[in-house]
Amino acid sequence: MSGTRTESKPSEQLLDLFVYAPVGIALEAVDNLPKYVERGKSQVTIGRFLARTVARRGTKTVESFAERLAHEAGQVVVDWFGIDLSPEPIEVDAEVAAPTEPEPGADADLPIAEYDSQAAAQIVKLLPQLDDDELSAVERYEAAGRGRVTILRKIALLRDAA
Repeated sequence: MSGTRTESKPSEQLLDLFVYAPVGIALEAVDNLPKYVERGKSQVTIGRFLARTVARRGTKTVESFAERLAHEAGQVVVDWFGIDLSPEPIEVDAEVAAPTEPEPGADADLPIAEYDSQAAAQIVKLLPQLDDDELSAVERYEAAGRGRVTILRKIALLRDAA
């Protein structure tokens, strides 16, 4: 045979397509079935790995976004209304004294005038204007006295931002 292709009749082409090709494919598949099974298993394994990776990354991204959103919304509530909605405890510097009742008139030493007569929301708005020493004084006084978490949390946030 010379390698040239001869034109075949349409009936022969249909016979090739619908009879001989399926028989040849079936025989080939039987011979190579183990190879096809292994390739299919490896593709499924890769697909499962990719799906898990995407799901984990997506979950972390959504959780991170939700945490940031909750934090920002909570901060708005703290700033506007002086209400702290977060359940987590606030960490206070080690040099802060153990809670005791403040002495009458002790708020005179604080950088915020008439500290004891102001609401937490009012004090929180003034805290960004204070330097670190003044923040420490307010923190010690608040932790030793009323212990308002809103004020203590704002001081901690200001220090984290610095």
